[in-house]
Amino acid sequence: MRYDALIIGGGHNGLVASFYLARRGLKVAVLERREIVGGASVTEELWPGIRISTGAYVLSLLRPRIINEMNLPENGLHVYNKDPGLFLPLGRKNLFIWNDIKRTQKEIEKFSKKDSLAYSKWVKFWDTFYDLADFFMLTPPVTISDVGDLLYRFKGSIDEENLSRIGRTFLQDARSFLDEFFESDEVKSALIEDSVVGTFASPSTPGTAYVLAHHVIGEVNGIKGMWGYVKGGMGGVTSAMARACEKMGVDIMTSTEVEEILVKNGEVAGVKTKDGRIIESKIVLSNADPKTTFLKLVNDVDEEIRKRVSALKSKGVSFKVVGYTEELPDFGNGKSLGPEHIASELIMPNVDYIEKAYDDARVLGYSREPWLSINFQTSVDPTVALPGKHVFSIFGQYLPFNDRLDDMKEKIAEITLEKVREYAPNFKPVKYEVITPLDIKRRFGIWEGNIFHIDMTPDQLYIFRPTLGMSRYKTPIKGLYLCGSGTHPGGGVTGAPGYNAAHAVLNDLNV
Repeated sequence: MRYDALIIGGGHNGLVASFYLARRGLKVAVLERREIVGGASVTEELWPGIRISTGAYVLSLLRPRIINEMNLPENGLHVYNKDPGLFLPLGRKNLFIWNDIKRTQKEIEKFSKKDSLAYSKWVKFWDTFYDLADFFMLTPPVTISDVGDLLYRFKGSIDEENLSRIGRTFLQDARSFLDEFFESDEVKSALIEDSVVGTFASPSTPGTAYVLAHHVIGEVNGIKGMWGYVKGGMGGVTSAMARACEKMGVDIMTSTEVEEILVKNGEVAGVKTKDGRIIESKIVLSNADPKTTFLKLVNDVDEEIRKRVSALKSKGVSFKVVGYTEELPDFGNGKSLGPEHIASELIMPNVDYIEKAYDDARVLGYSREPWLSINFQTSVDPTVALPGKHVFSIFGQYLPFNDRLDDMKEKIAEITLEKVREYAPNFKPVKYEVITPLDIKRRFGIWEGNIFHIDMTPDQLYIFRPTLGMSRYKTPIKGLYLCGSGTHPGGGVTGAPGYNAAHAVLNDLNV
């Protein structure tokens, strides 16, 4: 078999890349090791009638241009708004973060009138990032000098204070960044989660302000800053993408694991699959993480490249507990469906709590009291469960990757469920499954179970992602490109790495 381009991995970035290549007339195939397409954006039936988003679980960052150009709504994508977005259970005074600014300000007034006023400044500050989002995400990474030029371009339309903050966001820690806006620890706790998601870092680690920025510039159904639940689970995203790709003539081959990327005289020649098939192509895009690509799939790698890739920080720290219950958790407002069940329910009572969870993980290898984000898909989408059942996904940190995490599963389940019951005593799953970074590695083929492929720290962003010399999707091997989350602009269900990588290929081919 021969193709113009092969994509290794049928995750969302691989599907996006294949779509744009096929749209320009290339003959493209996607090779997916699992029996289902979608990578870490999938829905799996873990128990009869119970369908779970085992990887990614909410949507916001997928670029509108990609949604529109792939006609994803017409191909079956439907997203429910998650509003309120966040719920922080604090006993007598709980905190909701709504999409409506004034409604949120009334919530914040319970803790600080100053913070209530500051919240509008917080929201306004991110408007500039929304305006720049496609520039930063749907183009190759900018250099440090480019950032300076960009900020200078906006000088005059942005006041000096915010201009300075925008520049500092790329290097600053999230804790001090939030301190500049707010005084209430409760408000800061509700807003700081996105700064440490998927990252082995505490809120006071430099660079976490950018991780926060990366997560707040999305939108759902045209509403900026909104997050949503995908109908049918996150597999609804990649199923719609697969339909769009197939309409463009892309061949999607599931249960097709690539064993080796074939290289002859420094050029790609195709791939060899686990079952011994040779599929020829002069262009190969790897949606696998950089370490899997260069340390596992390519046999003949330059020693300098091997050293650089081996040194990348890639240790996964995120775990999940997924399952279903027969009643919704009672956080003090009863068991009937309420706004707290639609929101992400955050178990992180203060910023120091997160810092302590991080310190525990560094010393003990796990957090004795992890921070948790609980989501109930069935709060808006009944299609994923049997009548009377409620599907939940608990995302937690910190649990650093190691090869013995199977021995920790029972302990992690106990710690997690006990922590939730401190706030909702009636929380009793009928069935549940613990997904550790080791499980993420095995299930999704990601090195060390890192949900972003490699850490999103300042030394692994933009022109440094994944390394100097490979930050614009091309690799030193002619015809081999990277298109996964280990490339710019990083992790999350954005589609941007796939989009950018495809356009890098098309530019090189001059088509």
